[in-house]
Amino acid sequence: MTSPQPNLKFILDTLETIKDNTPSDKDAFMNDLNAQDATLMRLQDIGEQLVRIRDKFPDFYEQQSSDEWHKLIGLRNIISHGYREVNFDIIWDIIEHHLTAFSANIAALIA
Repeated sequence: MTSPQPNLKFILDTLETIKDNTPSDKDAFMNDLNAQDATLMRLQDIGEQLVRIRDKFPDFYEQQSSDEWHKLIGLRNIISHGYREVNFDIIWDIIEHHLTAFSANIAALIA
């Protein structure tokens, strides 16, 4: 792979999947174990793609990354290593307040 474009496209597609499949309100999300599990898996995938970009395209990563990128990698680590520290209030906050801007950022990077 000579470009991070496939990784960015995967991230954008994954963000769209989260948006399309997340319950419309917090109470529904908090009571839907399948939605929680699916969302965690997708957030983990996004973090993994960011790690791959960081490792394979360090110059691109350094120029384009933001604090959100670093936080999503950290979240990926928490999810991946099975820590029981996942707070679904925080996950809901990420969905509601952060993914739209992150999605726009990623979309702007896709050539």
